[in-house]
Amino acid sequence: MSTPAAMARALERRRPSAHVSLHRISAKTLTVFTRQWSALMSAGIPLVQAFQLLGQSAVGSRKTRQSLGQILQQLQQDVSAGSALHVAFQKHPHTFNSLYCSLLQAGESAGILDTLLVRLANTLEAHAQLKAKVQHALIYPACILLVACGVLTVILIWVVPLFEAVFQSMGAALPQATQQLIQVSRWVSQWGLPCLALLTCAAIGLHRGYRRSLTVRLGWESATSALPLMGPLMQSHRSAKWALTLSALLEAGIPISEALQPAAAASGSALLQAHTAKLMQHIQEGSGLNVAMSKSKLFPPVLIQMCAIGEETGSLAAMLEKAAQLLMADLNQHIAQLTTLLEPLLMVFLGGLIGGMMVALYLPIFNLGQVF
Repeated sequence: MSTPAAMARALERRRPSAHVSLHRISAKTLTVFTRQWSALMSAGIPLVQAFQLLGQSAVGSRKTRQSLGQILQQLQQDVSAGSALHVAFQKHPHTFNSLYCSLLQAGESAGILDTLLVRLANTLEAHAQLKAKVQHALIYPACILLVACGVLTVILIWVVPLFEAVFQSMGAALPQATQQLIQVSRWVSQWGLPCLALLTCAAIGLHRGYRRSLTVRLGWESATSALPLMGPLMQSHRSAKWALTLSALLEAGIPISEALQPAAAASGSALLQAHTAKLMQHIQEGSGLNVAMSKSKLFPPVLIQMCAIGEETGSLAAMLEKAAQLLMADLNQHIAQLTTLLEPLLMVFLGGLIGGMMVALYLPIFNLGQVF
C-alpha cells in the first residue's frame, strides 16, 4: 500500500513542466478579472480583444496591474498563435490553478465558456469568503497574544529590574515568587533576543519548507488537524472548498475521475491531494465516491452521506453544492463558538499571568509594611 509520503512524491512528479509564471495575483483580483471576462464573452467580444480590454481595466495595486498585464499579453500571444485557451492558461499555474484551467477546458469544448466563467467567478468568491472567515477567526486571538507578549516583555525587561534595584537597597529577604520572577527577568534580558532570532529563522525555514515540500505540508496538516479547537474548523474549511469545487467541475461535465485532482488542489489540503490517487483507484474498481470517501478519515460524515444520496439520485453535483453550504454553515458556527470561547479564556489567562507578576513584585513591599 502506498504511503502518503510516496503519494506526495508521485504528485510532485506529475506537476506540469511547462513554462511557469512567477507572477502572483490575489484571489480578489482574479475574481474581478473572471467576472469582467465573462461579461465581455457574453457581449460577443473576441478573445484577443477581450484580453486587451481586461489588461486596460485591471484592478489592484500598480505591481498587480503590471503582473496581470504581462500575463494577459502572453495569453494574447499564445491564443493568436493558435494555442488552445486552457493550454495557454496552464502556462501560468501560480495564477490560474487546475480548477481554473479545467473549467476553461470544459467551457471551451462545450461552447459555453461565458456560462462557466460565471460559475467559476462564483466558486472563487465562495473560496475567498471561506478563507476570510477562517482568517478572521485566527487573527483576533493572534493579535491578543501578540499584544500580551509585548506587555510581558516590557514588564520583564524594564519594570522588574527597577523593582529589583529597590529590593536590593532594602536588604530584606525576598519571597520565593519574587525571586523566581527576577530570575525569569534576567533570563529574558540575556537570552530573549537570541531566542527570538532563532524562532524567527525557524519560522522562515518552516514557511519555505511548507511552500516547497508537499511532505512538510502533509506533516503540518496532520498536526493542525489533531488540535482540539482548530482541527474541526480546518477540516470543515477544506471539505467545503473540496465539495464546492468538485460540484462546479461535475456540473461543467468533467468526469469525476478527472475532477478529483483539481478539486483536491483547490481545497488547499495536502492530505486530500495525497489521497486522491486512492479515491480514483476505488472508483475505477467500481466503488462509489461515498464508499471511497468513507475509507478515509478526511471527510466529515455529512459530506459522505450527501454524496451517497447524490449518487443514488443521479444529482451528485447538486448534492455536493448543498453539502458545501451545510459545511459552510457548520464553519460559521465553529467560528462563532471559537470566538465566544477564546475571548474569556484569553482574558482570564492574561489577567492571571500579569496580575500574578504584579503581586510577586509588590509582595516584598506588603511584607515590609506588615513589619513596620
